[in-house]
Amino acid sequence: MKTRVILALLLLLISTLACGETNVPNVPAEPTPVCSATSPTVKLDASARPFHMGFTRWPSEATIEGIQHMNEFLETHGDLTAMHYDGGIPWPEALAEGEYPKAVMSDWQWAKDSVPANHKLYVAITPLDNSRTALAEYWGTDTGQPLPKPWSEYSLNHPDVKTAYLNFARRAIEFFQPDYFAIGVEVNVAQTNAAETWTAYKELHQYVYENLKRDYPDLPIFATFTNTHMNGLDGGNREEQKREITELLKYSDLLGLSAYPYGWPYGNKVAITEDFFDTAISFGKPIVISESGMSSEGFEAFGAKYDFTPSDQTRWIQFVLEKAAENHFEFVVNFASTDYNKLMEVIPSGEARELATFWLYTGLERSDRCAKESLGVWDAYLNLPFE
Repeated sequence: MKTRVILALLLLLISTLACGETNVPNVPAEPTPVCSATSPTVKLDASARPFHMGFTRWPSEATIEGIQHMNEFLETHGDLTAMHYDGGIPWPEALAEGEYPKAVMSDWQWAKDSVPANHKLYVAITPLDNSRTALAEYWGTDTGQPLPKPWSEYSLNHPDVKTAYLNFARRAIEFFQPDYFAIGVEVNVAQTNAAETWTAYKELHQYVYENLKRDYPDLPIFATFTNTHMNGLDGGNREEQKREITELLKYSDLLGLSAYPYGWPYGNKVAITEDFFDTAISFGKPIVISESGMSSEGFEAFGAKYDFTPSDQTRWIQFVLEKAAENHFEFVVNFASTDYNKLMEVIPSGEARELATFWLYTGLERSDRCAKESLGVWDAYLNLPFE
């Protein structure tokens, strides 16, 4: 469900800022606010956790100090770092196995250098664009650049696409040495919205998976799927989704889930019932929550009003972690660590700002860096011994 157009718009700003390639000043830290106690009394049935926990490297503000805080938060409140690269592929360079654009390598190096030594690492790449319906854009001097010819005319199962994407995947694995590796992000959106793309994606996925497993037999390689489409929401057909996903899972070591229990088509929350993950569990594959989130505040976007409270987020975090413990998920990622009100200040008005609003309050601490009550639940599970 999560369409990260806003990430593509801001990736260059953040990566160059982090690498020190900008004239933006290092803004002094604001005084630490006095935070009221928000941690609920957490009662856990589990005595250990079988899953890792973490966040993506999405900062809450476009300053050096903000990025430093993100690094500290991720190290303190997780044992896994997630990296999502869905803003494009350097297609011609990957095909030629040549030197990648400076923007790609600078971003990779910054991210790699920031991962805590004791963290597991999850890296996700995808051949699909942000709409999940066509070939990914070009990653050159920036993410999301128009595809050059002849790439703009290629389908996902074109021989050059297969070769280039396999080369790109290998390069990413060799560079990052990840513990988990996704070769497709939210791929079942294509099954709902772009049948030809889905058919071509399945062929590409099988080709890349089989080749990578020969080279990296011990690395978990998989694709991620939206839980909403899988459950018949966001336009998905539950039976068609189950049939098609079952076929693709022959070439996937894990089942990755993108889990957000709300979306702009509804104008409200999706009921979090006990069977929320049952469709995913029924496939019989080990599960990872590759990204997730729940708003802790109400907001308005695209003409729809959403009513959320901190308690909604706390219940969601409790639910996800309980299910992860009961069903032995491999890891759980909450996409945002901190609400990004300050980052919103650099997002221009229009569609990008509307989209960004949907995930503005999904962090586990506020933008003033006061912990939300949901962070108390998260940390209670994190402090359990990993077994």
